Amino acid sequence: MDKRVKGLASACSGLRIALLCCVACPTLVFAADKEYPIAGNVVALGTNQEITGGGGAPVANGVGGGGGGVITNLHRTYTVKTPTRVFVLECPFWMTGIHIHSPRECGGSRKIALGDVLHFRIEKNHAFIPTDKGNEQKLNILSEAINEAAAK
Repeated sequence: MDKRVKGLASACSGLRIALLCCVACPTLVFAADKEYPIAGNVVALGTNQEITGGGGAPVANGVGGGGGGVITNLHRTYTVKTPTRVFVLECPFWMTGIHIHSPRECGGSRKIALGDVLHFRIEKNHAFIPTDKGNEQKLNILSEAINEAAAK
């Protein structure tokens, strides 16, 4: 009977270790800091205008038109030049209204400025940048091209 108790204790100990690994390992993997392997200089700031609304009937022979208002959205864009590529990134935040407003800036409390070095990672069609608050911000990739200066 003594051998059975030792065997059961050993099995329970192994089960505890396996359970601990199943709980701890995913936590360690998902808690790891994200890496931002791409770095480039912000060489230009711009805006991308998006017009939405205006769902009324089209004007034909002086009849029609009217119906929904037109809303202009401005998105801030950043041209980022890396040693091999040039990216145009768009800040997803926008200001809306009947009149054109200034676009919001990305980057957390310290906004992205001309000449800044931007560190980011790419996933699908988005660039993710770290913010000063420990979060990350998602920007849309509008275009990606080869850095012609590096190619020469």
